[in-house]
Amino acid sequence: MENILYKILNIAQTYPDLARDVTTVLRWVFVVLAAYILLISIFSLLTTRCTPEIWGYFLVENGGNYPITHWENVIGRSKSADINIPVRTISGNHAILARREETKWILKSLSENSDTVVNGYKLIPGRRYLINTGDEIVMGGVHCTVAPASVEESRNNEKMRRLDKEPVAPWKILLAITLFQLLTIVQLIIGMGEDLTAGAVLSIVLLSVVMWTYVMVFKAMGSKGFEMEMIAFFMTTINLAVTSSWNPGNTLKEFVSMLLGLALMIFMCFYMRDLDRTRRLKPVLIGFSVIILILNLLLGTIKYGAANWITIGGFSFQPSEVVKLAFICVGAGTLEELYQKNSTIMYAAFSLFCLGCLAIMGDFGTALIFFATYLVVSFLRSGDLSRMILTGVGAGLMGLMVIRFKPYIASRFDVWGHVWEFADDQGYQQTRTMSFGAGGGLLGLGAGNGSLKYVGASSTDLVFGFVMEEWGFIIAVLLVLCIITLSIFAVMSIMAGRSTFFTICACGAATIFLVQTMLNVFGAVDLFPLTGVTFPFVSTGGTSMLVSWAMLAYFKAADMRRSSSLAVGKEG
Repeated sequence: MENILYKILNIAQTYPDLARDVTTVLRWVFVVLAAYILLISIFSLLTTRCTPEIWGYFLVENGGNYPITHWENVIGRSKSADINIPVRTISGNHAILARREETKWILKSLSENSDTVVNGYKLIPGRRYLINTGDEIVMGGVHCTVAPASVEESRNNEKMRRLDKEPVAPWKILLAITLFQLLTIVQLIIGMGEDLTAGAVLSIVLLSVVMWTYVMVFKAMGSKGFEMEMIAFFMTTINLAVTSSWNPGNTLKEFVSMLLGLALMIFMCFYMRDLDRTRRLKPVLIGFSVIILILNLLLGTIKYGAANWITIGGFSFQPSEVVKLAFICVGAGTLEELYQKNSTIMYAAFSLFCLGCLAIMGDFGTALIFFATYLVVSFLRSGDLSRMILTGVGAGLMGLMVIRFKPYIASRFDVWGHVWEFADDQGYQQTRTMSFGAGGGLLGLGAGNGSLKYVGASSTDLVFGFVMEEWGFIIAVLLVLCIITLSIFAVMSIMAGRSTFFTICACGAATIFLVQTMLNVFGAVDLFPLTGVTFPFVSTGGTSMLVSWAMLAYFKAADMRRSSSLAVGKEG
């Protein structure tokens, strides 16, 4: 590896004009490859459709015949109910019907005023009951039953699935990313010379090996949709290039963090195949989060004004990053959980605890991300927009108080909108980011050729400017488009999702990614105060990289395209 590196370096030093010409050509090639990789993946992800499957029928006396297309369904008089039965004796949200096995269902009565009876047995509201297809159900005096899908319907479903547009095959994209990675190594050698380490080069090569191994293994297992992973692998390539340019000695650590994150994503996907098991994990996640946040308050070290780091034996990590994974899972809920007051109170209390800890740490940016996620998840749980607005106003007032009593946070707001007036003081980082970023133009100066890397936090809080300078405005915008695409996909999953648990997880993860990206990009260019948050997958930092990859499991769990989600077994 080192011999190859030195040979390329000697050629670049012997023929400087040739090296300059190669860099000029590569700048165009990188943009073309990036556009091909990302636009093909994004288009496939947003255009492949999932035909709703009919799991059975809910039959109502006097001719009502309702197809069951979700794993979880609200039955009631309300127009918003999944199975709408317009009879006065039936409550607005009367009961929940959830699929468990091929012929078994869970029925839970929600009504205190109107009875639900199964085979002559009166159900107690709030309790879950296992029922079979064909059982007699009486709701508010109306006779009903659950019937399986007919053989003809099952055959028709299979025909419709074959007509669905298949996800794009991963091989051409893999080849394009691999070429991008190899050319990145060449550009880094030309741009950095002897400062580039063999470990940095090895990290990019190993990323390519892991990428191909991952796709081939899961392709052999029957998986088809790899667009999300392709997007993440490309963004990770940019991360390793940024790290190599900024501090080559840290590149291998970034790769290891990515590898751990990928392993955690795979584990989470397979673990979430059992929804009941995932739900039972909530108390453990809450306890774990409480413990590490308290440890952070007691042992945390201050970096960039916030005491949100724990250092053990020379290894530093951010507990708040890890808690993001738990925060989403605790907030998500099956349809029946959304009607349980205890579940709502538990999530609200957990959110308040997390926000309180972050406020004490002085981590305003992460607190804002948590709060935005809480608002979105709470809205998805209740559908009450007025409550969300009221909560937002109250939090805004508390935020003003935090800014008032936290001088470090207040100083960030003092220069917001006019950093050029403080170009050599509080506005130093942002003015340099905008200057150097603009200097990169559309195509960038080439990896390793930037100057922003010498500014503090350039590879983390200011990474958008870093990418603009070395990789160009086009690639920087494409990276933002990747996060937007994942967010749109999460919203699309709401209609096709097999469970509200997974759709809320996906929307919660999308909120974290989207708000985090907005704060990072807008903060770097002074459209918002600099809050010190990372760009998912792109910013350097082991904890951020690990959590970004693990967070991808929530998007995969909501992917209802056939054989595309690792979190759905073949029978699903």
